[in-house]
Amino acid sequence: MPLMLSVAPTLRPVLDPEFLPGALWQRAYRALVAADPGARPFAVVLERTDGSVFRHDSRVLSAVHPQAALTLTYAERLLKFLLWMKGGPRVLVAGADEIAAALGRIYAPTGARASDCEFMGVKIFGREFSVEATTFTALPASRETSLPMGRHLDGCRIGFDLGGSDRKASALIDGEVVFSEEIAWDPYFQKDPAYHIEGVHDSLRRAAARLHVCAIRVAWNSKCPASRWASWLRST
Repeated sequence: MPLMLSVAPTLRPVLDPEFLPGALWQRAYRALVAADPGARPFAVVLERTDGSVFRHDSRVLSAVHPQAALTLTYAERLLKFLLWMKGGPRVLVAGADEIAAALGRIYAPTGARASDCEFMGVKIFGREFSVEATTFTALPASRETSLPMGRHLDGCRIGFDLGGSDRKASALIDGEVVFSEEIAWDPYFQKDPAYHIEGVHDSLRRAAARLHVCAIRVAWNSKCPASRWASWLRST
C-alpha cells in the first residue's frame, strides 16, 4: 500500500510497528480529497444475476493531483470490500476511466486478484467477472432485494456447529434451551469420512434425545464435503 499519506497511528503493535490500519489510511485519503478543489465524484456499481444492483458513491482525487496514484489503492480496496460485502459478477465504474481500466487489469484471470475474479464470477454467479468503465448517466439505479430471515424458535430445534477443534450441539423447545454440549474432536487430520459422520451422529443423537425434532440447523468447519452431510442427513 503506498504510504504517501501522513498517517500516525496513536498505538503501534509491538510485533509489527509499521502496521497501518486501513481505516486510518482511508480517513487520511478522504481528508486529502476534501482539500482537493478538483476532486471528482466516483461510483462503483455491482450488478448481480438476479437483477439486483448495489451502488456506492464517493469522491476521489483529480487525475492531475500530485498524489493521484493513491486513488487506485483507494478504489482497489473499496472494490475488494464491496465484492465481499455485497457480491456481483459485473462491476461498473464511473468518474475515473483510468481507475476503471486499472481495476479491470487487477481483477482479471491473470491479475493480482485473479482468485476474486474467479470466485465472484463463475464460481458464485455462473458467469464471467468483468469491470467496465461507464458514465454516471448510464449507471443503473440501485435495486436491492431482501429476504426475510427466520428467527423461528417455535417447536423442537437443534443447533449444531462443527468446529475445527470441537463440535457443539444445543436443543431448544419453543425457544428455551434444554440441552447444550461441547465435545472436543480433531477433524482436520481425519481423512476417513466415518470419523466425521460418527461424530456428527453422536452429537445429534445426544441433542435429539431431549426432544422431538422439527428442524436442524448445521454450521460446519470440517474436511468432509457439505454434499456428504446433506446426503447423510437425508438418509437418517
